Amino acid sequence: MKKTIAVNNIPNDIKDSLIKRGYSIVDDSYDGYVDAILYNSDNGSLSYLNMFDNVIDMNNGAFIVDVRNKTLDEIENIIKNRSYTSIF
Repeated sequence: MKKTIAVNNIPNDIKDSLIKRGYSIVDDSYDGYVDAILYNSDNGSLSYLNMFDNVIDMNNGAFIVDVRNKTLDEIENIIKNRSYTSIF
């Protein structure tokens, strides 16, 4: 099952590509659990994360991913593995 991803200030081509790969993309008005929150550190700071208080499951947590200087494949790998680097 593909994941639900909250986004803020990320390029439209990344959003569109993730949708094409089967991810559900939501914004800060979404009222449900998300697996990850994507942001672009070139366009701001993490201070906007309080907008996502309603979507963060404190038992499982939402993985926060900075998309800056990352390819779509790198972003998807981070989301899938919940890790910025390979474990192996």
